[in-house]
Parts: sequence; C-alpha cells; structure tokens
Amino acid sequence: MDDEAILRIANRLQHHCVLELLYQEVLLDVLPHDGREKLVVQHDLEIARHVVGYLVRAERGQVSVEPLPWSQDLSRAGADEADVRIHQDLSAFAGMLRAVFGPDSVSGLAQVADTLASGDRGTGVPWGELFAERARRNADLAGLALRFGSDKWGARWYARQYDRFFRPYRDRPVRILEIGIGGFQEADRGGASLEMWKRYFPRALVFGIDIEDKRFLETQRLRTFRGNQADPEFLSKVLEETGELDIVIDDGSHFNSDQIKSFEFLFPRLAADGLYVIEDMETSYWPGFGGSSTEFSSPSTGVGYLKDMVDGMNYEAMTSDATYRRRPTDRTVVGIHFFHSMAIVEKGINEDGGLGAMIPDEVKRQGPRYLMPDYPVPPEFESAQDAANAATTPPKKPATNGTKTVTRPLPTAADEPGVGATSSK
Repeated sequence: MDDEAILRIANRLQHHCVLELLYQEVLLDVLPHDGREKLVVQHDLEIARHVVGYLVRAERGQVSVEPLPWSQDLSRAGADEADVRIHQDLSAFAGMLRAVFGPDSVSGLAQVADTLASGDRGTGVPWGELFAERARRNADLAGLALRFGSDKWGARWYARQYDRFFRPYRDRPVRILEIGIGGFQEADRGGASLEMWKRYFPRALVFGIDIEDKRFLETQRLRTFRGNQADPEFLSKVLEETGELDIVIDDGSHFNSDQIKSFEFLFPRLAADGLYVIEDMETSYWPGFGGSSTEFSSPSTGVGYLKDMVDGMNYEAMTSDATYRRRPTDRTVVGIHFFHSMAIVEKGINEDGGLGAMIPDEVKRQGPRYLMPDYPVPPEFESAQDAANAATTPPKKPATNGTKTVTRPLPTAADEPGVGATSSK
C-alpha cells in the first residue's frame, strides 16, 4: 500500500496499538538471541509539527506500549530509561510498517535494523546480526519444532516433509489452519506447532481449531477457534473469519470419520494451489479410531479414502465404458503424497487432456498390438492379449462371389476412424 493507505489503517487502529503489533514482530523473537531480558524504545511520531511520544517495553515475552503523558516540541529530550530512541514523521513511520509487514519483509528488516541502530543510546545491540540470525534459525523447521516443543520432530519426523512442501510458501502472505492445538483440557498448554508456523512463515496468518478453549495463545498473527472439526456449521463460521486458506493441517481427533468429514468440507474451499495435510494416519489401521488392520482399502478409513482418490486423479485415462463414479476432487487434486503416518494432498487443476485422454478405447483394451501387430509384449501378456482380441473382434463372414469364396483382409490401423491421426502423432 502507499503511505496514505497505511496511515489510514494506523489512525483507525490508533498509533499505540499499531506500535505494539510492530514491536511484537521486531523484538520478541530477537532479544533472547542477544541474552537480554528487557529493552525500552522511545518511539516519537511527528504529527503537524508536534511530537507524540510512546515508550515501548519488551520483556519476558511481552510487549507493552505506554503513551507519554505530554505532547512535546521537536527540541524536547527523550525519556531517560529509553535504550533506543526513534524519531519519525508519518511518512517514515509508514515506511517502517511496510518494511516489517510488506512484501519484502526479509530485506525490510535490514532497514529496520539500521533505524534501530541509529537510535541506539549506548546499548550496542547488533541489530543487523540479530535479524540475520533470527532469519536463519526460523528457516530451520526441525529446529523450530524442538525449540517450541512440537512433536513434529523427535516424536515424529514430519518436519522434513513439511520443509520440502512448505518452503515455496515461506515468504508468501499465506493463511494456515491447524486442526488440533494440543494441551488437551489444560488451560495453559498447547500451541507449540502454531508458534512454530508463525516463525517459519514470517508473513502468515496462523489459525488453530480445538475442542478446548485456547484463546490464551492468541498474539499478533495467531488466532484460535473452539469447536468440533467434523461440524460443517462450525467450520463455515471459521472460514468466514479466516478467509480463504492456503494450507490446512489435520492433527485433530485422529478419528477416521472426522478426518474425512473435515477434508470433504475444507478441501473444496482451499486456495487453488493449496496444500491439505492429514497427520497420524496410523489410526487408519486401528479399530478404536474407525480403522481396520484387515480391510486396507476401505474408503471409511483415511488411507483407504485417499487411495480411492488416486484413481479419480487419473479419470482421463479410463475407458469410456468405465463404471467409475466421478468425484468433485477428480478435477482438483493434482498430487497425493503418502509418507509414514501422514499424507499431503496438492490442489490444482487436474485437466491435462494428455495421452491418457487421447488414446482410443480399443488401444486401451487390446494394447499396442492393436496399432502395431508386431509390437513386442512380455510373454505373460501373449495369452491374455489373444483372449482380449478374440473377445473384442467380431468373427468375419466369408463373402461369396459365384462359386468362389473370398476372404476379406482384416482392416489395418489406418482404416479405423480416428486412429490414423493418433498413431501418426
């Protein structure tokens, strides 16, 4: 946005609230790396030739903003307790907001580091080095999982798959929903993975769903909802608040029926290039969670449900008389990736119109010898192909010409309507 649009938002939210959000992003994840427990910044805003001052205190994982009880002229000295003093007109203030929250947030933080360093009052905080170190640490998803106590590394090894699939989304302003926040009924536990996602995706809005109230976790860019993941009415209300989601991670009840119901509601409403993850799919084999260790392809289990979807992803290759019943996901699932105890489904446009759709039915039924009689096939297919040819080729009646019997030659591939164009390609 331009300066005017940014300042309209800042005025509506009030400057002290915007400063609190700004410094939550800038300070909270930096101070521990420097061994500091507290830092005070005086942030002065010049408005119509007057300066309104704010004291920003960052300590013990919290940021507070206190408006100074006076309006000062440009010559007034700063508060004695401030470690850093920043003086900005509104245009510079808008630029700082853009640097932190804008599209180039990584390079923008280098500008913020210069601003903080220029206002340093003797603390010697190496801002540039701290921001660079934070960026490096937050790119390490396994390290973040260990840091916040998420079971996605150690108890599980999901982080390696997440890093592979999520890395292209890192610098995008994505919206992420995780089903299942953790901590169960304990009011002050849970949220380790939400905190991990918030750091890994520096521009993301992170949302969590749980059957318990986890609002105590809510901070800048992180919000929670309480409800049942299998309730479409609840999920609809969540989407009204979150907007279109880019990534959904189901780490919820682990009941197979809940996994399927959540997928069927949320996947169609996912962004066009979104990702949908189902964790802990070992419950597909546990009867106590609706799974089975004997019926491996049952569509009532999470794994069996996704196995069926693999066939749908290849609907264009089926023969025209196939009895397969189409699903809405056939045209929107472009990839299904199974890993140990988890699956990742990629959304996209599954309408390639490639050879699978172009090859004639007779070739699909009889194989390549329908077009090229001398085409070599594996020995085990010889008898099967002869049987298929006998079943699909009608017997030829001899044509009579007086007393002489004439046997007409079998048609070649070029005689078949539509085949010549395909084979010539």
